[in-house]
Amino acid sequence: MFRFRMDIAGEVQIDRGIARFADAVSDYRPIWSVIEDDFYAQEKDQFKTEGEEGGAQWQPLSPAYAGWKERHYPGKPILERTGNLMKSLTTGNDPNSVKIEGRKMLTLGSRLPYAIYHQSTQPRTMLPRRPEINLTEAFARSVMHHIQTYLVQIASQSGFRTGLGPIQVSKFAAMSGSGV
Repeated sequence: MFRFRMDIAGEVQIDRGIARFADAVSDYRPIWSVIEDDFYAQEKDQFKTEGEEGGAQWQPLSPAYAGWKERHYPGKPILERTGNLMKSLTTGNDPNSVKIEGRKMLTLGSRLPYAIYHQSTQPRTMLPRRPEINLTEAFARSVMHHIQTYLVQIASQSGFRTGLGPIQVSKFAAMSGSGV
């Protein structure tokens, strides 16, 4: 659902969803690559800042593990012992990446079994929670901008901005195979 909201001097005067139009769009795949790029960029920052990008700095390693890790994997930051987890979440081309692009669904993530442990909010006894994916408000705004831009493009192609009537729009959609 697409929402339209107008706030005038702190008073919400219009707050409406345009569910029918957004629901009628049958394929969002043309914009997934842009959203994927934003996701991977945020994940790169999340690893580079050890969680700070997402708003919660990852807890430091225990002294014992930090010593072991420095001996066996010198200079490697938190959650980057082998680099596999970071690679799986910062590029869609890694064999451990999950990237499923459906017509109305996009799934991104990692196939590595230990990724969910760091992300999960389940009670834990050994390792502290260090969420690799912690999406920011800026990311959410960016995604909504991409979706809105795509909906405007579809509306324009469907005649909403050309003054075409319903019959011409139907003919246009049939000729262009737009699927809206």
